[in-house]
Amino acid sequence: MNSQTIHTDDGGREGKWVALSICLILAIAAILLPYHQQIAKQQSLSTHQVFIKYLAADELAMIAELRLAHEEIRNLRQDSIELAGTERWADIAELEALWLAPFIQDKSWERKGKHLWLKIAPAIYQGVPQLESGSAAVVLNSMQQEPEIWLFLDKKLQPAIAGDVVTEKVPFQSRVLIEAGWKQVVFADSEVF
Repeated sequence: MNSQTIHTDDGGREGKWVALSICLILAIAAILLPYHQQIAKQQSLSTHQVFIKYLAADELAMIAELRLAHEEIRNLRQDSIELAGTERWADIAELEALWLAPFIQDKSWERKGKHLWLKIAPAIYQGVPQLESGSAAVVLNSMQQEPEIWLFLDKKLQPAIAGDVVTEKVPFQSRVLIEAGWKQVVFADSEVF
């Protein structure tokens, strides 16, 4: 009579192979993971630019309102083209009548520095604070699809009124603001030039 010993199959052998396979996959992933990362591009700014994340809360609030106002100003221009057939940029009085912040004189306007708003050229608006507290002087250029916002951050000096140098013969130029000490706001998703 032959006797044969049969060992019970408890899955130990297969479990060892599965554990070895998992460890191998994790080791390969740990080794290759650094090579799969995307390198973040560090944007370098010109001396006339400032990242939005480095601005104070007052300026951030003003910029948020200006970005919304930019969209409304562009919509008003588009409406004038479609309805009247002519390109017309909204005046300050029209923006106030539409209750478009930051152009209206309300409590928020007082808290931000009581800005005196001027339309210095088609699609170019400048706000000069009348108080030392609040947001800095600002210029909004709505000519392009994306807003171009400039700040005069040195509150110790009186900002140059961009409207003083912009005439019909001398159109608005960013160079004028740069020479006067203004800073262009760079948004996280915009290109730096």
